[in-house]
Amino acid sequence: MKKICRVFFSRYALSALAIVLQVAVMIYLFIFAASSRVYISLASMLLSVVAFLSLVNRETNPEYKIPWSFIILTITPAGAILYFLFYKRKLTRKEAKRLRCAVSRMRRRGFISEECTALSRIDPQAAGKVNLILKEDALADVYRGTSSRFFATGEEYFESFIKDISEAKDYIFLEYFIIDEGELWSKIHGILKEKAEAGVDVRLLYDDFGCMRTLPSRYERTLRKEGIQTYRFSRVSAKVSSIHNNRDHRKICVVDGKYAYTGGVNIADEYANIISRFGYWKDGGIRIEGQAVLGFIKLFLSSWDLTAGCTSDYQRFADTVSMAESPDGGFYIPYGSGPAPIYRTSNGKNVFITLINQAEKYIYFTTPYLIIDYDLTEALRGAAMRGVDVRIITPGIPDKKRVKIMTKSSYPKLVEAGVKIYEYIPGFMHEKTFISDDKYAVVGTINFDYRSFVHHFENAVLMYSTPTVAAALNDFKKTLTISDRVSFEHTRLSFIEWIFKIGMRIFAPLL
Repeated sequence: MKKICRVFFSRYALSALAIVLQVAVMIYLFIFAASSRVYISLASMLLSVVAFLSLVNRETNPEYKIPWSFIILTITPAGAILYFLFYKRKLTRKEAKRLRCAVSRMRRRGFISEECTALSRIDPQAAGKVNLILKEDALADVYRGTSSRFFATGEEYFESFIKDISEAKDYIFLEYFIIDEGELWSKIHGILKEKAEAGVDVRLLYDDFGCMRTLPSRYERTLRKEGIQTYRFSRVSAKVSSIHNNRDHRKICVVDGKYAYTGGVNIADEYANIISRFGYWKDGGIRIEGQAVLGFIKLFLSSWDLTAGCTSDYQRFADTVSMAESPDGGFYIPYGSGPAPIYRTSNGKNVFITLINQAEKYIYFTTPYLIIDYDLTEALRGAAMRGVDVRIITPGIPDKKRVKIMTKSSYPKLVEAGVKIYEYIPGFMHEKTFISDDKYAVVGTINFDYRSFVHHFENAVLMYSTPTVAAALNDFKKTLTISDRVSFEHTRLSFIEWIFKIGMRIFAPLL
């Protein structure tokens, strides 16, 4: 209740109210003017036509066009106004300049890196998958000289995480969607404060919208006074802007150029099961050591410079990265995904589709949400029907009942085609791990839903032929033993759920 009251009486609520009023006034004035002037009425009709033609000719997922078409054509001219205001993130000149500067400083020298060439000699098909990432993400690269450790629980993740940041000597980078005041954050906060006082370069980036219920309104000011350089990503404001829909869902920690962490976990007590929410919270991640840490430095600094409006000394941090003490011989490709125009296409979705379409033996993955479009649905169905063993684990206890209905509505077509879907009995499955053919694994922040594929800034690491692939596979098999398989009979929705699904399916790409 305290957190709800904090939001209701905060600047977030005031900003939301101001945005609603601004849009309402614009729409009202346009409709009022149109009712009294014939030429303005014609202009409003023309505006709707232009908006619809603009939408139809955009190079984007057709399913993303459906809800916008509905809005434009049914609430004229309000729908057209909403479309031009909110359809696409618009970069200011300063933001575009910062982004170009960051990319030019940190991007790889050539399209095909030396390690990618080495991979193409070992496995040309794997190299093709990697090339897809390199084409879409200018900061992505292929790394060896690396080792990694997979964490099957949030408890294991944070035990290692806290140990590494407590031993930091040079710098600590943190980028998280949610930070919640509690036992876990209290411990981490104390370490960060101590390190900042000792002269360690501590930088923290958290999502403003993601933390609106969990942190005080201007918490970054408190942290800055303690020496912790802090910024809120895409600060919520009263200004009408599409950026409010593009949140920073990434989870990244980099320590001294030696270690990098990513996975599903945010910094909150439920992720380490210090408190219980929705049963046992199944989460995890990965610790990277060695040359692939550079990829996470690039991801963090690109977000940091864009948000802070600065130009970081990239080379200083790049020079701190070295080969792991015991490289495992595998290939690591850290990459980012996000909204246009920062990313040209949905890199997160494209990587999964490629892995699914080219899988030969099996595809196993965990996700808290399964709200997928036609492309992904058909890719999974096609894989199952050609004999690939496709298995998905979703939550047994959902965190959001309405989202669970949408996840459940994806079951019938998949199960009918032979996809095996399981629900995690002990509680909430928040882990985002993908394994295929004993060769590939993806660990990161990307959910199988529209938010992650279209709207959010995300990150992940694709691994080829690393021991972590086997570790993730073993954890998946272990998790299957405490999960219930969903039968076709249990995929049916109740009448109320069916009605809800019909309405939500129209607007799912926007939510």
